[in-house]
Amino acid sequence: MAPVAIKRLLLILGMAVSLAGPVLAVLIGPYAGTSSSAWPLTWVIWPIVGWMILSKRPGNRVGIACFVIGVAQGITFGLSAFVLEMPPTVASWVELGYTILGIVPWFTIIWLLIVFPSGFPTGTIGKWLNRLLFVVATWASIGFLFSPAPLADTGLANPMARPDLTMVTSIADESGFLLVIALTVAAIASIFGRWRRSTGVERQQFRWLLFGGAVFISVLLVGQFVPDDWNGGIFWLLGNMAIPAAIGVAITRYRLYEIDRLISRTVAYVLVIGLLVGVYAGLVALLQVFVPSDNPIVVAASTLAVAALFNPMRRRVQVWVDRRFNRSRYDAERVMESFASTLRDRVEVGDVVDGWVGVVSETMQPTAVGVWIRDRA
Repeated sequence: MAPVAIKRLLLILGMAVSLAGPVLAVLIGPYAGTSSSAWPLTWVIWPIVGWMILSKRPGNRVGIACFVIGVAQGITFGLSAFVLEMPPTVASWVELGYTILGIVPWFTIIWLLIVFPSGFPTGTIGKWLNRLLFVVATWASIGFLFSPAPLADTGLANPMARPDLTMVTSIADESGFLLVIALTVAAIASIFGRWRRSTGVERQQFRWLLFGGAVFISVLLVGQFVPDDWNGGIFWLLGNMAIPAAIGVAITRYRLYEIDRLISRTVAYVLVIGLLVGVYAGLVALLQVFVPSDNPIVVAASTLAVAALFNPMRRRVQVWVDRRFNRSRYDAERVMESFASTLRDRVEVGDVVDGWVGVVSETMQPTAVGVWIRDRA
C-alpha cells in the first residue's frame, strides 16, 4: 500500500476513534445523563481542526498535534464508557492505561502554545519551555503509572502502585496540577512576547489565537455567575471550541476574514445587546408606574421601542467601537469619504490625481505610487 494511502487510512481511523469516543461517553459512559455531558463533546473540534489543517498543509506539526489530541481523548472517552462492565482485573489495567493516555492532550495543548504557529519552539525562552514541558510530561506519566491512589472511575487499586516512590508520584496530586498551570501561564506569556515581535502573516495568526483565548476566558468568567442548575451545555461547548477553531482558521484560512473587523463587530453587538436590555428593563419599570405589570401593553410597548432603537443604536455603537478597536479601517473610510466629497469641486485632472495619490498614500502607505492616464488621442 502506498504511503499516501496509509496516511489517509490512518487519518480516517483516527477521526472515527476521535468522534466515537466522546459520543459513547455521553450516551452510555460516565457522562451519560449528567450535567457535564457536554464536556466530552468539546474535544471533537480538535481532530476536525487537525484534519482541516493536514488536508491543506500536509505534515504540518500543528495539525498533527491537534489530531493527536483528538485521538488520545477519543480513546480515553471510549474506554471509560466500557470500563465498569469489565472484570476488575482487566478494568484496573484498562483504566490505568487510559488515565496515562489522558495526560497527553493537556501537555500537547501547552506544547501548541509554545510552538504556534510554526510547529517549532523559537527563541531561548521557547526552547527552554519546550524542554521543561517534556521533563514534566515524562514525570507526570511515571507518577500516574506508580501512583498509590485508587483509580478515579472504578475505585480499584492501581496494579502498578508503588507507595515507596513518594517523590515521583507526588506530581499525581494537587502539586502536579499547579505545575501544569504554571507551564500554561508561561506558554501564554511567551505567546504575547512572540506576538509583539512578529510581523505580517505570523502576526495575524497570533491575533487569531489570542482572540480564541479571549473568547474561552470570557466563557469561563461568565460561567462563574450562572446558576449551578443552568443547562448551558451549548454555551460551554462553543466556549471550549474557541481555541482550536482559532488555531484552524489561523493556520489555513485567516486571509478570508478580517480579525480587526470581527473583534469590533463582536464588541459592538455585545454593547448593543447590553444597552437594549437596559432600555427594555427601564421601560418596563417606567410603564409599570402607569399600567399594571400584568398588562400585555407593557411588554409590547417595550419590545417595539427596543426594536425601533436597534439599528440606530447599532450604527452609532459600531462607529464608536471602530474608532477605538479598528482604527485603521475607520481612518481609511474617513479619508475616502473626505476625498469623495471633494470630487464634485475638482475639475482639473491634476487635482483629481493628486487627491487620489494622497488617499492611497494615507490609507495604504505604499513605498511608491504611480498613476497611469490613458491618452484620449
